[in-house]
Amino acid sequence: MSSFCRVPALPSASPSALLESRHRSRCAETRRTLSRACSTIAAVASTSESSKLGIAFPASAPGEGVNGRGLFCTGEDPALPLAKTPLGVVVCVPELVGAGGCEACVDAVRSLYENWGDTLGVAPPKLVVDFLTQAEMPKDLRVAVALVWATQSVPAWRAYRVETLPQNFDSLYLANDDELDALQDESVRRMAVGSGANYDAGWTQLNGQYPEVVTALQNAFDSNAGEGGEAGLQKDLRWARACAHTRAMSGLLGGGACAFVVPGVDLANHSFTPNTVFAVAPDGDSFQLVWDMEWSTAAGKRLEKQPPSENDEVLICYGARMPSALLMLHYGFFINDNPNDQLPMELMLPGARKIRSSSVAKAGKSLSDLNEQKPEWAARQMMALANPTGAGDDTSDLNAIEAMRTASDTCLNSFPTTIEEDELLLSSHGVEKTMTPRFEMCVRYRLSQKRNVVAFTRFLDKAQEGLSLEEESS
Repeated sequence: MSSFCRVPALPSASPSALLESRHRSRCAETRRTLSRACSTIAAVASTSESSKLGIAFPASAPGEGVNGRGLFCTGEDPALPLAKTPLGVVVCVPELVGAGGCEACVDAVRSLYENWGDTLGVAPPKLVVDFLTQAEMPKDLRVAVALVWATQSVPAWRAYRVETLPQNFDSLYLANDDELDALQDESVRRMAVGSGANYDAGWTQLNGQYPEVVTALQNAFDSNAGEGGEAGLQKDLRWARACAHTRAMSGLLGGGACAFVVPGVDLANHSFTPNTVFAVAPDGDSFQLVWDMEWSTAAGKRLEKQPPSENDEVLICYGARMPSALLMLHYGFFINDNPNDQLPMELMLPGARKIRSSSVAKAGKSLSDLNEQKPEWAARQMMALANPTGAGDDTSDLNAIEAMRTASDTCLNSFPTTIEEDELLLSSHGVEKTMTPRFEMCVRYRLSQKRNVVAFTRFLDKAQEGLSLEEESS
């Protein structure tokens, strides 16, 4: 299973798994104000070179909605593919190479690129295909090499890049110092810096171990771009690697796992409760996106099958267990109330195995009855560390609550800015005047972390209130 590809989703671990709007670009901010009912769903036939990619939308169309650009259903027949692209035009690499690889898979990928000559008019040279299918290099780097060659050498792919693919990406590992400082989270900052350095090292590896591949890419780049030299190619490879991280999908080909970049299908947006599945079609002729009649919900599969409705947004899952830090790192967007996020351990450790699980459960139930979802989420986080034995009493619980409250206050006071200051910065005036999309994402992340601490404090208040009521009644 690819560590960077979009993968089919497992049922979410939390009932609060609701997709929030992406915060990816200033244009996307405007698009989010549009309702799905106003989404543009009329497909326009392409007259450019990209039409040779053969992208088809039998039951969906590109449009604009609450999540920005995406795909939207145009009918109610679940049997029709939502989107499909001929397999003979996609970018594909085997996920495993070398001793652990699948020979049949490698042969299938080689055959796919041979078909590019017929479908696209030009096929990658053998040395590039050898690298894609045999080089014991990270799969995202191999996908990036394929994308650089394709978007510089193949007119249809070049047109798709210009017309559809982002020119820049908001992935956190591409952030500058100011953007990383805006996180106000040193651990996530270190992760981003380390990942960025690791990805940049790929250029050195490629140059040192596969200079003939670099030469082939440089020739393609110089022939198309005409300027930039080695630095231009290195920048293009960085773009292609970010493209691989944000748009690649996992699938099977020739009996082995592969990473695909599929024009058209890659327009689908993310949700922790997806309503579609993607794969190589049963006939092996295309890669397609189809409606899932029993699509995953927070509680598992639907009890009753549900067909699509016109104008439903087509949603896939980029990673069912991904916390916000990883979504930002690889994909460059942030989701409020991500069910995979965790409270900082330093908040809960002072009460770990001290506060009784019965007290935590009582507070959680009370918060649930009040529909206070975020504090109830904090209670569930604490339940995993509570004392399940029943040992202790009200006094020990109150002492644990006080210790955790002190830790929470310390954590909240350690941030350079307050919740109110962050909210003001994210107001329409602040966003419009001062922020890049990535900077905005970082501010939204730090604001969510502070709100999580406040939610935990609210849980502590409710737990203390429950103990106080017990004491009064006795």
